[in-house]
Amino acid sequence: MANYFDTYTLDSLLDEMEAVYLNDKRPWILGYSGGKDSSATLQVTFKMLERLPKEKRHKPVYVVSSDTLIENPIILDYLKNNIDKINECAKPENLDLPIIAQIVYPELNDSFWANIIGKGYPTPKSIQYRWCTERLKIKPSNKFIKEKLEQEDVVVLLGVRRDESSARKARIEKREIEGYLLTPHETLRGKNKLAYVYTPIVNFSTADVWDVLYHNNDNLVEFIEGDFPTPATAWGTSAMELFEMYMKGSGDSGECPFIADESSAKSSCGNSRFGCWICTVVKEDKSLNGFIESGHTELKPLVEFRSFILSERDKPENRKKHKRNGSVVKRDGRIMFGPFTFEARQMILRKLLETQLQMQEFYPDLELINLGELKAIDEIWDNEEDLTSSTLSNIYKEVLGKELPWAEYKKPVFDSKTLNIIDEKCSEYNINSDLFSKLIIDTNKYKHFSNNTRLKTSVNKILNQQWLHQDIVQKIEDENIKELD
Repeated sequence: MANYFDTYTLDSLLDEMEAVYLNDKRPWILGYSGGKDSSATLQVTFKMLERLPKEKRHKPVYVVSSDTLIENPIILDYLKNNIDKINECAKPENLDLPIIAQIVYPELNDSFWANIIGKGYPTPKSIQYRWCTERLKIKPSNKFIKEKLEQEDVVVLLGVRRDESSARKARIEKREIEGYLLTPHETLRGKNKLAYVYTPIVNFSTADVWDVLYHNNDNLVEFIEGDFPTPATAWGTSAMELFEMYMKGSGDSGECPFIADESSAKSSCGNSRFGCWICTVVKEDKSLNGFIESGHTELKPLVEFRSFILSERDKPENRKKHKRNGSVVKRDGRIMFGPFTFEARQMILRKLLETQLQMQEFYPDLELINLGELKAIDEIWDNEEDLTSSTLSNIYKEVLGKELPWAEYKKPVFDSKTLNIIDEKCSEYNINSDLFSKLIIDTNKYKHFSNNTRLKTSVNKILNQQWLHQDIVQKIEDENIKELD
């Protein structure tokens, strides 16, 4: 593919962007991941706004980044620093641009660890079973955009390029309407409001991206060691720092982009640099290993934890034999694994907190799992299977040596003596302890309702789960096979 600047100039692109910006009152929402493509998109947006007279900068540009809460610590520090610099640079006393940058986050009860440790979801291992992208990236960014769509149409700027891959090229061309710079978003809509997509660097090659960020750039900033000036982004960070991160991360394989639709999710991330440190979709995390090989040995505990969770993922003793709703899934006559057992989730939490302690020797403020997520997990456990109401609090105190803020307010469903009797009786009469705990928890939840309909419904639902009657189902299936033979 020919370089963009072989035919066009940077000024011609800025002219196009200016025309789009001045054409209407629709605010812009620019997806910024911190990688080279989104940085180039933000760079030309800054340049376009800078050359406009102040009175013509008539509408806001929201710069939105997504923190999945499981970002590589080096990348997360870089991203947060850039967001701060973008906002600082845009202030009236500096460039006075209508740019507002912020980070969006997943809901705490739907975060990666809330799903893994709280609900027992197995870690994703393939693109077909990658539930994390939608929950951690698509939903938070969509929520932000939809909030704006409640008031007016918006234009979403994405740093996507045909040159990235043949799959990306095909998706871009499928969406394009010949002769139009803006195309309606496939899924994002408000009440009588629409989101439009604008891709200003769609025809850039990788060389063009670095040309905008590095070579075709009059901004200078003192390099991190202060030895000599190097090209800077329009908001004052070092372009050399970004370039070096790509080199340390084992080559130029792309970034985990800002995503605002499910059609992009299947091919996004996974093999990228600016992705999640715990990503188990890839066989080898080239990004983490690349940083370690370049000198960031403090990241080794993250690699070790990733290896740990991959090694424990498919052990039969760590997985239930049914799904969370109680259904049993068979494939080729074999019962498929369900979520992690309660015991396995406790093991994962303990190991994660131990890893966090190791990482905090180098990143004192780093939380691999934050208090909000722990609170969400605690509530899930209380609501599903923890009769003690203290399992999570005890693990936290044992590993980190301090109490959770809410630990003293937690009360068990029964005292310890009663809980011991329950364990003994479940063992004596071969009663599944998870089943018994769920029945007790739901009974306790609805016992004060004047109408017992909800309690009856809940108990019936629990007792009629497929896995409880799998022996009978299997016997019927075997008899049907015999009859067919």
